[in-house]
Order: sequence, then structure tokens, then C-alpha cells
Amino acid sequence: YLRAQVDAHFTQYYAYPLWLNPAFTGAIDGNYRVTANYRRQLPGIITPFYTQGLTADLALPKNFGVGLTILNQATEDGSYHYTSGYLSVAYQVRLTQFKVLRAGFQLGMLNRRVDPSKLQYGNQFNPVIGYDPSMPSNEIFTYKSATSSDGSLGILYFDGNPSKSFNPFIGVSLYHPTQPNNKFLSGSNDNKVPMRYSIHGGVRLKLSESADLTPHAIYMHQGNSNETAGGIAINLKLDGDKDLIAGGVYRFNDAVAPNIGLRVNGLTIGLSYDVNVSQFKTVSSGSGG
Repeated sequence: YLRAQVDAHFTQYYAYPLWLNPAFTGAIDGNYRVTANYRRQLPGIITPFYTQGLTADLALPKNFGVGLTILNQATEDGSYHYTSGYLSVAYQVRLTQFKVLRAGFQLGMLNRRVDPSKLQYGNQFNPVIGYDPSMPSNEIFTYKSATSSDGSLGILYFDGNPSKSFNPFIGVSLYHPTQPNNKFLSGSNDNKVPMRYSIHGGVRLKLSESADLTPHAIYMHQGNSNETAGGIAINLKLDGDKDLIAGGVYRFNDAVAPNIGLRVNGLTIGLSYDVNVSQFKTVSSGSGG
């Protein structure tokens, strides 16, 4: 289990650009961008898991971009938290007027902490009445909180020519390149946070003056865990500065997730729901995220 995936994952991964690839820092059709993400997984189980993310980035003069991102993962009962924060910097080179190559990196910290008082232990189960919190757990925690320095890097290419009906984009990113120590596993010879790398891309297809279609895909790998997902999004221009966004994502051997959103005057709000289609749906009681 030491090499299981430890990072958050989002169904609408493209809606959290600084988590996906630091090269997205400052890649904005405007001057600044603020994003907020919330994911609640498996609400049907006793203690569901939720993830919160907040980022802000700016497009600076001379092809630079800077940003800040904060992420928190936790169990709903507060027994476990995984929090990270990073400063992002990116730089772009224009290969032509609209073809752009960007590179970026992040530096920051990650913290993991556990509250032993909110956990249940095998020694606290009475064969007659079940769980009994008055019974001693006899567990000893060497660390209840651990902080490590961390970072990431990535590259991104896209063609933003507005006169074209075919605009491809592709990126590669690597997170935890130094594999920071996981101090919770101090007694193990394999106490590193495994690297996470991803390859992502897609193409914007201009169907008409009022409709765009964007097929997209991602592959992620961390430790012994990997994720492959693909989807499609359609953007329909409504009256004025309003767009309707709809689509779906299929995560291979896991879930199908329809999504819908609305963009009004530069503000985009979206919602998706994961429908388990794998054998895991037996455990999740049909609930997703």
C-alpha cells in the first residue's frame, strides 16, 4: 500500500490547471484567474473523503506567469488531512504568433497529519457490544504531523489561432520529482512519496460560430496506481457573454461522469457526478463523487 496513489484526483481535471500542470500558470485569456474546486467521494460510506482546492494566477509582462495553489484532502470526520501549498512560475515562448510552448515549475510544502483520537482500532472492539471507545487502543504514534518540501515541473504546447477550426494542445507534467520523505512511515525502507506524472491533451474543434467541441484525454501514474480518462466537452454560445458547457468523462475501469456548466461574464460554474461502473460500486453502494 506504500505505493498507492496519494494525490488527489478530479474528474474535471482541466478545471484545476495548476494541479494538472504548472506550465498552465499564467496561460490565461485575460489578466488573472481564480479557481475553486470541491470533490466529495463516496458519500455512501461511513467516512467519505473530500478534497478542496484553491488557485490564483496572473499573466505578467514579458511572457511570465505566477500563481499560488493550495490543496487539502481530508476524511469527513477530521481524522486525516493531507495539505499542500505551492508557488508557481511559468514562462512561454511563441513559436509563431499563435503557437505557444510553455514551461513551468512549482515549489512548496506538503503536510500530512492524523488525529488518533478520531480513529477506531481493533483493540477497541468488544465481541458483545462492538466498538467501545473507552477501551485503550495500545497504539503508539511516532508522528502525528509531518511536513516536507516539494515541487513539480511541466511543459505545455498549444495552438491558439482563433481563425482555425482545429486547435490542438498537449502537456506533460511531473509532481514530487524529489520524492519527499513520508515521515509517517519512518519504520519503512520505502518511505517516499512516489512521483506522479501525467500526459494530457486534446483538440478544440470549431463546429460553427456558436459551437466548439473539445475531445480530451489524460493518463496519470503514481507508484503502482494509474488512471486513464477521456471525455468530450461542448461549448455553446448563448445570448450576450453567456456560454453553456456540457459533456462527460469516462475513467477507464472506474466511472462515467456527466458534467454541465455555465459561463457568464468570465465566471464559470460547473458540476459533475461520478457514476461507478466497476466492481467497486458494490462497496460504494452505487455512490460516486
